[in-house]
Amino acid sequence: MGNNQLMRAILAEPGQEPAIIRLPAEHGAHEEAIRDALEGNYGAVEFFEIQPGISLFILVNDLAAVLDMKPNRRFPAPEQEQIIYGKAIFIAAYNGADETREGTLDMSEETCLMFMEQIKLHFAPCRGDEEPRPEDTLYYEEDEEGRQKPYRWVECLAVPEKLPEPLQAGRVRFYRTAAREIMEAGGRYFKKIPVYTSDTTLN
Repeated sequence: MGNNQLMRAILAEPGQEPAIIRLPAEHGAHEEAIRDALEGNYGAVEFFEIQPGISLFILVNDLAAVLDMKPNRRFPAPEQEQIIYGKAIFIAAYNGADETREGTLDMSEETCLMFMEQIKLHFAPCRGDEEPRPEDTLYYEEDEEGRQKPYRWVECLAVPEKLPEPLQAGRVRFYRTAAREIMEAGGRYFKKIPVYTSDTTLN
């Protein structure tokens, strides 16, 4: 695609009807435009396969619940307890079935309109006062032996002092101190707190 080309996707904002948006197709600018729309770094959830090798994905801010973003819509049954917080982008992309193809794809206006109707039918709007479940703010990392270690980002009561040079990761900065890891997102600071479960090893 040319550098000036745009591609269609669907933006669902809290309290509003889904709308068609246009994103730059150029690599780099494309990702930055998505981060702009979602107000930070993002993750993707495959929703359903449109045709062999191509699926509709939902992109959301991967810290939406931690950053107290507004509740948007509920997933269709049987996952209606799972809520999308903050804005969401619905976009067509290769799903990995063909390893030689990757990336997102333009959708026609007719296709967007069809999916917008399906979103309105199957993703029930939130009231606006819903709160994240405990699992909505739980994250995982692997230890040296490949075991999953759960943790949460808990907001710092004050701006941490004497932070080392940060590691920049998209719209987020990470600071590794002697005591713990600190994350800066949206001008706010969070500390990484391990969460111990029945499956967690204590060491």
